[in-house]
Amino acid sequence: MQFTMNELDPATRYKLLVNTVTPRPIAWVLSEDGEGRRNAAPYSFFNAMGGTPPLVAIGMSADGQREGMAEKDSLANIRAKGEFAVALVSEGQAEAMNVSATDAPPEVSEFDLAGLEATRASLVAAPLLVGAPVQFECRLWQFIETGPNAGIVLAEVIVTHIEDRFLGEEDGRLRIDNPAMQLIGRTYGAGEYVRNAAPLHMDRVSWSDLSRD
Repeated sequence: MQFTMNELDPATRYKLLVNTVTPRPIAWVLSEDGEGRRNAAPYSFFNAMGGTPPLVAIGMSADGQREGMAEKDSLANIRAKGEFAVALVSEGQAEAMNVSATDAPPEVSEFDLAGLEATRASLVAAPLLVGAPVQFECRLWQFIETGPNAGIVLAEVIVTHIEDRFLGEEDGRLRIDNPAMQLIGRTYGAGEYVRNAAPLHMDRVSWSDLSRD
């Protein structure tokens, strides 16, 4: 069966994407408004887009919970300040992340709501999250508007923070213990998440190996 996307209603288009493009990592976007109020909100239309420059992309829709499909607090803060942070979500912080996804009014800090502890970033005007295994300090690189109060945030990663316990060295090379981070992502179905466990390993095949067969 095929679906012509522009013939479908928005909810059906969204369902087709989120139930097939899986798993999706979660960007727990940490930002601050002009009055210093801290915001934390998860977005799963997210991924890394390259290493030079080091870019991440986050898709942000309008806030359908508010009248008139208003701009989400995260996007408003990013537009205003041009800076924010992204924390990756561990299993231990999954419930707090879920609480922070609620449709709280702008004057309510999700840090307070979810019992999160904040600390200052080193180079950008944004909070960091105590206990997150990995965090990125980001500056807005480009905003691609896709609709009213919606778009794709392309951001350059200025600083990467990884907790020391996940780092090591082998033969003089940096090693990152990703499985130990116990990161989670979004998968199909409402409220469904996936653990970053039981990976499938396949060595990359070179053309020289294939051409000898």
